[in-house]
Amino acid sequence: MHLFFYFCICFYASHAMKQFTGILLVTIFVVLYGCKKENGNAPVITLLGKNPAKSGVGYPYVDAGATAMDNEDGDLTSKIVITDNVNTSTPGNYTVKYNVSDKDGNQAPEITREVTIAYYK
Repeated sequence: MHLFFYFCICFYASHAMKQFTGILLVTIFVVLYGCKKENGNAPVITLLGKNPAKSGVGYPYVDAGATAMDNEDGDLTSKIVITDNVNTSTPGNYTVKYNVSDKDGNQAPEITREVTIAYYK
């Protein structure tokens, strides 16, 4: 918020005895700058469950999830975007990515979980 005030005070002075005439112009500028709200800190993502995680070939992989908190916006867990390329029919190592941002656009550092899909006896 920016406010700008301009005041102009004019007066005419005359002194009959000395025949002095003058005009004094006083100008006052007042400028107020409101504080812009800082965007704050980025949210923090916390993994739940194990990292790395394991599952067997042919068995479903159920991600344990994560939580996200922000100093200004509070709980952002429902806003987390999860990118998951886990294929339980193919053995290998996979990465699950977690991302979230707050209402000011501050992006949390990406968090990842490594998932191993393997044959188990």
